[in-house]
Amino acid sequence: MKTHSIAGQARRRWMITAGALGLGAVVALAGCSDSSGTAGATETRGATTTPDASTTDATQAACAAQLASNWIGMPGIDPDAPPPSATEVQTWAASIEPHLGPLRAGVPGDVASQVAVLAETVRGAAEGKPPADPDGSVNTALTAVNAWAHDTCGYTTLDVTNSDGSGLAGVPASLPAGPVALKFTNTGDPAKAGFILLLGRVRDGETATAADVQSGKTNIEAVADIVAVAQPTGSDPAYGLATLAAGRYIVTTPLGAPPQFSGVIAAGFEVS
Repeated sequence: MKTHSIAGQARRRWMITAGALGLGAVVALAGCSDSSGTAGATETRGATTTPDASTTDATQAACAAQLASNWIGMPGIDPDAPPPSATEVQTWAASIEPHLGPLRAGVPGDVASQVAVLAETVRGAAEGKPPADPDGSVNTALTAVNAWAHDTCGYTTLDVTNSDGSGLAGVPASLPAGPVALKFTNTGDPAKAGFILLLGRVRDGETATAADVQSGKTNIEAVADIVAVAQPTGSDPAYGLATLAAGRYIVTTPLGAPPQFSGVIAAGFEVS
């Protein structure tokens, strides 16, 4: 089973709580739907909801800011990659900094305190210091902000559940192009829990399917560009954000824990 590169991504400490981030967003990086994430949920998600009249301009600006923040591109988070240069770290920080003000201004107080944690990480990066998350606080902050975005921003939602390690529930046949708020929940036997959910857009010209990924015939990173990730902690759900372009997508997670995953489950959908 080809899970080595998945394991490499899974070891990224900033993902470990699931923030998910939303990619280009997010991470995961980073929806105003009623997502219960209860055990055995099998209903199809993905309906686009419209923010109600109480959604303020500041809230909308905060949603846009989080969606535009590339937390999944944080330099130095992949232990298998060479250490980033100070220039790479500073360039990433410069891409995030303009979004922090609108984000902080448009979220409630408890979420604003988590934005402050993210801002501290960005301040260090602006000085050339590679981002780090030794105590998991960045993961916690990303989870909180992306959970808020999922529940508040009115984006299309993709709520995925793994209940028994045999498949992923909640993945529709198709979704519209545009912003999507991802939620991933494990229920049931912890030994069959999904370690990290990867959402990838299959590259043009590739013919691999979700079934190929689930069977171990191919690795998702060999055929798709990862656009969002979400990694749960225990029974708590994980969240991520991304902007979907037209194409074919695969959602997948390895089961168990690294380095020896017990299997992989996957599902696919189209975006038009």
